[in-house]
Amino acid sequence: MRSVFLLFSAALLLLPMTGCGKSDRPELATASGRVTLDGNPIEGASVSFEPVSGGRPCSGMTDADGVYKITSYDPFDGAPVGDHYVAVIKISGEGAAVPAGVDPTMTLSDISGPGAENAKDKKEPETIYLVPRKYGSVKTSQLKVTVPSGGSSELNLELTAR
Repeated sequence: MRSVFLLFSAALLLLPMTGCGKSDRPELATASGRVTLDGNPIEGASVSFEPVSGGRPCSGMTDADGVYKITSYDPFDGAPVGDHYVAVIKISGEGAAVPAGVDPTMTLSDISGPGAENAKDKKEPETIYLVPRKYGSVKTSQLKVTVPSGGSSELNLELTAR
């Protein structure tokens, strides 16, 4: 009887994992292109695709020539077939390594208690946008691509500083 209980328990533990196979993934196709700003390639920018129909976002990084390759699940496996909103971001400065609203010099004792009201006097770390800020969000970038079922290496993004 104990072995039946152990077998049943093991089956219950494995049940949630059955939905995580590749069969649950959307149809993917290779997705890559080149990112330029005023005609010049952008190295080290993050390119994010968000499916218009909803679902898991995917992303890639640009190389020295501004070329990116999208990853969804496995390296460079592409993006779901269909339309995507796109964001491109490249930042530097102290703020690039710290989430917005967090002071990198803050200690646990600064989080609450007496003196917490002085936290508003602390200066936010500076974030320098090397690609215009509007491109950093799918809501403001006005960038959109369509990934065809056969894939594409021509999903170029031509950004302007204006």
